[in-house]
Amino acid sequence: MAHLADLHEAGHLLAAGPLSDDKFRGLSILNVEPERARELKEQDPAVQIGRFSVTVIPWMVPAGAMSFARTRFPRSVAETD
Repeated sequence: MAHLADLHEAGHLLAAGPLSDDKFRGLSILNVEPERARELKEQDPAVQIGRFSVTVIPWMVPAGAMSFARTRFPRSVAETD
């Protein structure tokens, strides 16, 4: 979770959260090119030890169709409610 918080603080991660799916455990929306998204997500310690894998799927949305507010992402499970 700290890695996601770092990506958000750096302005790369717009939104992230768990999915109720056995194969796809979570979803992250990044505002970087697909190659850079893969690089950033592969730096996650949970990915590096094999707990999670990375699948990058480009998503095209018309400019202005969505907006994401800057917020503080939790750095650990202890910070979630």
